[in-house]
Amino acid sequence: MSAVTPEGSPPVPVPPFLIERFFAAHEFSTQHLLGVSDCETRSVRELLALEPDAGERLAGLRLGYTESGGSPELREAVAAPLPGVGPDDVLVHNAAVEVLLTVALAVLERGDHAVVHHPSYQAQWTAAEIAGARVSRWRARPELDWAPDLDELPALLDRPRTRLLVVTTPHNPTGFHFDEPALRRVLALAEERGIVTLVDEAYRGTEYDPSDRLPSAATLSETAAALGLVSKGLGLPGLRVGWLVTRSRALREAVARAKDYTSICASAPSELLAALAVRHAETLLGETRARLRRHLGLLSETLGRHPDRFRWVPPRAGPVTFPTLRRDEPDELARRLREEADVLVVPGTVFDDASREVRIGFGRTGFPEGLAALDRWLDARA
Repeated sequence: MSAVTPEGSPPVPVPPFLIERFFAAHEFSTQHLLGVSDCETRSVRELLALEPDAGERLAGLRLGYTESGGSPELREAVAAPLPGVGPDDVLVHNAAVEVLLTVALAVLERGDHAVVHHPSYQAQWTAAEIAGARVSRWRARPELDWAPDLDELPALLDRPRTRLLVVTTPHNPTGFHFDEPALRRVLALAEERGIVTLVDEAYRGTEYDPSDRLPSAATLSETAAALGLVSKGLGLPGLRVGWLVTRSRALREAVARAKDYTSICASAPSELLAALAVRHAETLLGETRARLRRHLGLLSETLGRHPDRFRWVPPRAGPVTFPTLRRDEPDELARRLREEADVLVVPGTVFDDASREVRIGFGRTGFPEGLAALDRWLDARA
């Protein structure tokens, strides 16, 4: 792994993380949170009820350092449903954003090139920039139902010193979801060029129909890596637990070296609770999917009543969607909704400067009340 700033080079500036600064300013002071990307959270009591001895195990847990690769219990739980993947292929991190940074530091050197599925969570491209790489955006467009154009990808990957491709499915913020042939083609295009593909699978399991769930990228390619976490579909962002899965030993070891400079290891109580949730993921995700289907129906009705304001591509999976504004400016609409209706939506400009969209999240139980407040505000200004 190369240093972020080689000897004699100026330091790489760390740009503002726009969406995180946005939430820091508004998330805890706005009543109706319609812009969040997670699903309804769960209590420690709910998790401990999943297994009869879980409370005793948590109470007796020693609070020492944990294994840098993650607890064997958690790694086994993550690997169990993935064919051909073992616990040693799993590297536990403190949330997804750490995975994005450690992979970038492990794979990229100054002057390298990365390709990122876009619009996207900002850390996916700024992590590469912090590592000293140039970044090209593989753009998804609303006129293609938020699908990126597969025919555009080879030219992007063929640019000099391309080392990393970052793809998200199900996709944040648009709700797009690849089908399996398309994902296999993406992985093959990168693999035949010796490029590492990181597939952000943060929303895996939130497909409205479980039959739409894709195989994990880590099972489809020996050189690809998959990012997973407990924050979204399982509703456990407070645990701050994520993981990288890859069958590439070289990549895993390089990422582990980078992680020694970030968190070193995870929280012991968080790992225990995360392992508990992952073992019972299908039960928890079933509850999440039922809620998403209900809320998506409500959202469809509301947006359908305001066709003059929104052009909407319904999401294929996940708890977020990205309607295009026909006449409002994203930042101005978001500001007015906060100030006049106590409703928080995320302006698309935190994902892409040129965005004409807002992100709406519908995974929490309070969504119907927030949606009603949005609907009243829109009606009053029809």
